[in-house]
Amino acid sequence: MSHSKLDISGRYLIKAFLIVGGFLALLYFGASLLMPLLVAAIMAIILDKPTQKLNKKGLPNWLSMTLSVTIMVVIVLALSWLISSQVNAIADDWPTIKEKAGEKVGGVSEWSKEQLKFDLKSYINDNQSLIKKAQSMVSVFLSSVLNLLSQSLLIFVYIILFMMQKQMFIKFFKKISSDPKVMALVLSESSKIVSNYLIGKGKIMVFLFVIYYLGFILGSVPYALFLAVFAALFSIVPYVGNIIGGGVAVLLSFLYAGATPALIVIGVISLAQLVENYILTPWIIGDEINLNPFITVFGIVLFSVLWGMVGAIISLPLIGVMKVVFEHVKGMEGYAYLLKKHND
Repeated sequence: MSHSKLDISGRYLIKAFLIVGGFLALLYFGASLLMPLLVAAIMAIILDKPTQKLNKKGLPNWLSMTLSVTIMVVIVLALSWLISSQVNAIADDWPTIKEKAGEKVGGVSEWSKEQLKFDLKSYINDNQSLIKKAQSMVSVFLSSVLNLLSQSLLIFVYIILFMMQKQMFIKFFKKISSDPKVMALVLSESSKIVSNYLIGKGKIMVFLFVIYYLGFILGSVPYALFLAVFAALFSIVPYVGNIIGGGVAVLLSFLYAGATPALIVIGVISLAQLVENYILTPWIIGDEINLNPFITVFGIVLFSVLWGMVGAIISLPLIGVMKVVFEHVKGMEGYAYLLKKHND
């Protein structure tokens, strides 16, 4: 029995690989130029929402923009001050933490040697390369954040310009489109995805911070404020962020105060994750991005490799925008189907 065969053009495949490869190379090698520009565009989209609300209350556009930007600056400065003050407190207490950490590692090593016949201390000493790899991964993430902070003034200028020239950019995209109405719909849906997702994530982070802080305080966990802020901020990165933030909180609690505070941290974080996954996220964000779980994880990994921590944070809104674009471009519907979440 003969079967018809697929007719796939080799030229089409080569063109697709070249486009994808060129796009990824542009993101990687042009990170210093594109990352601050893209972050500023995302922040401008987020700030456009409160600006429009202030406009509806009768305020002039320039005053609405000024108030929105001022609120953003105040929030960023307050968070920076809070984190830096807590980090300084931990740094002052670092010798004590280091001493207690040595005692805990020694105790765990003795227990594992007696009960499991496994010498943990020797394993750690023999596998310093694993520790160095973990340190290099952390340094890559931190360097991406520091690189972004070093360009904060440029990002701030970009944000102001994007907000001031909003209508010009909208008209530009409409003029280069064959159907201005469809382009207007693409821009509207893309803006809605970016703003609703990140603003929703911000609200969830506040809820998580309150849960973490109250739980840590009730459990007499050391550095409760810092650990609550740290774990809540890292929750902005789906899946990975909760593991990193919660893992650091558990580790620091165990090293400094012992097993009981560490178990309390695990319990509080586990409870918070249940609340986030089954109550907060469906209620606040819903299916705003509606991405395939595989694409979600792959996208986070891909953008974190390209742009570090910043890439991991903005990966899902960017992929959500790509899905919207694919849905409204002829011949790209298949790619939109690949990105979209399916219940069947």
